[in-house]
Amino acid sequence: MIHHLTVLYDERCGFCCRCAAWLGRQPRLIHLECIARGHPSVEHRFPGLPARSRAELTVVDDQGGVYLGDDAWLMAMWALFDWRLWSFRLASPSLRPFARLAFSLVGLLRHPVNALAGLEGEPAPPCEGEACRA
Repeated sequence: MIHHLTVLYDERCGFCCRCAAWLGRQPRLIHLECIARGHPSVEHRFPGLPARSRAELTVVDDQGGVYLGDDAWLMAMWALFDWRLWSFRLASPSLRPFARLAFSLVGLLRHPVNALAGLEGEPAPPCEGEACRA
């Protein structure tokens, strides 16, 4: 049974930083920790992460599971009190293709959104430390 999730996000992306901060403010059903992908502790804590984990949202569970892309989005939602039911719905066979498309679009559009909204990455991870842990 999963008791802890770690969300690895792109700290150079303002949109990603704001999403990580939002995750940190949500009521959670399990322990959730957000860490900037470039943080020095990531390579030590999670050796052997796939190379593509640098380019997209990545979630690692306490059982050794690694989730990338739409699977990572769904796992992050699954950890949240208000979003767990939606994670099940979006993971269903009928909605999964739409969820995959939506999450892919968010990933593709995050840099243009940053440019349009003037969002910048954070020098320090916004969701690291006791304030962001359940």
